Amino acid sequence: MVPVTLTPENNTSGPLGELLAAQIANLDRIIQQANMTGNLDGLLAHHILGKRRLAFTWNVDPMTPQWLNDNRHRLTHTPGLAILGFGLTEYPSAESQTGQQHLTAGLPILMRKNPFHTDGVTFLNDPAQIVGIALAVNIAQDSVPEARPWLQQVLQDPRLHPATEVLRLFQQHARHILGNPDRVRLDPQTIDDPVCLAGLHWLTTSPGSPIEMSPNELRDLRRRLLSSITLGQAEPIPTSWRAALLLEAAAHMVTSSIDSLLLSRSHVSTLLSRFGDAMRRWRYDDNTIGHPIQWPITEEREIQDILWMILRPEFDDLVDEETLRKLGHSSYRADFAIPSLDLLIEVKYARKASDFKDIEKEILEDHSAYLTDNAPYKKLLVFIYDESASVQEHGTTRNALLKLPNVTDVIVVSRPSHVPIPTQRRRRPSSR
Repeated sequence: MVPVTLTPENNTSGPLGELLAAQIANLDRIIQQANMTGNLDGLLAHHILGKRRLAFTWNVDPMTPQWLNDNRHRLTHTPGLAILGFGLTEYPSAESQTGQQHLTAGLPILMRKNPFHTDGVTFLNDPAQIVGIALAVNIAQDSVPEARPWLQQVLQDPRLHPATEVLRLFQQHARHILGNPDRVRLDPQTIDDPVCLAGLHWLTTSPGSPIEMSPNELRDLRRRLLSSITLGQAEPIPTSWRAALLLEAAAHMVTSSIDSLLLSRSHVSTLLSRFGDAMRRWRYDDNTIGHPIQWPITEEREIQDILWMILRPEFDDLVDEETLRKLGHSSYRADFAIPSLDLLIEVKYARKASDFKDIEKEILEDHSAYLTDNAPYKKLLVFIYDESASVQEHGTTRNALLKLPNVTDVIVVSRPSHVPIPTQRRRRPSSR
């Protein structure tokens, strides 16, 4: 990932770049208005933008002796508890014990209140408070263990009716913070508010995202967002966390655009062709040494795990086991996919020389199904791990598969000599 500092000086040529730079500068100014110690909106903005480099230095950390002392009278109230949730999670310090004591005193008071007031004045209707309280109950699991299940129940209560789609997204984010494994699907075509689109983009692209979205939907979402941000269609933006959502979307899209210039399908081939060199440090100690560490390789799934570790640091959108369109009575699932490169990756495991003939047949059968009406995927790369080291078969199989249309590369690697042939097999799972 190429780091990008979002400032007006990012000089993307052309009118679009000038418009985007102007909007980024405006969003930056709005966020800075809440960049004050313990400011709740500023803390949520920091939570959204994370460690992204900006044109200013963050100054929202509440975990200082002076701030905690000056604000001790408000730390048992709901906004104060939310501030502590952000502070203890994102700014742990020597003052964390003091913050924990305030949570232990304040959370039971919050739990005795009715979170569903008829007038709508509740922390559930404030994005900064709901996220901060979710972080707070996680931090206080040892001292107030009943707080976390209480909030989980509140967030599942049928009386919870978010007034806006943006609020719905933050409530879903709070559920995710609390470990709710449920995934939800939201249709971006039903959303017009650019800030809500930016919130949907933020959640979708976050690690362990609770939001399900297809590559085509994500691509269309980014197109609509770019248009909205550059044309200023999200104005007015009264709060810093709204500006942060838009700025995070802009940063992600700018970074992705730079990555697409630097990273290509040939880069994937280059990385995977270095598999043999990387395996030099694969641990398989001799039994003669004390406490030997041995990492056996016995099946295709383990090769997939290694390839994931090679590719994931370079490609943020790497997809594991991408389910493709059903063709007739058959369902298909590629081992890996990189939507930004329109690329599918199929992994095969050869145990003996005769397996290469079978692999050729499998790829021939799957090739058409993988690349027919499975947008955005247009290309296929094949990776074969040869346990038997039957190097005499490599060229024949590689040349045969490279003749198939839209196969970008066929990489065949042999088992490293220091990793023995496995003596016990696990049951080999079906690849489909």
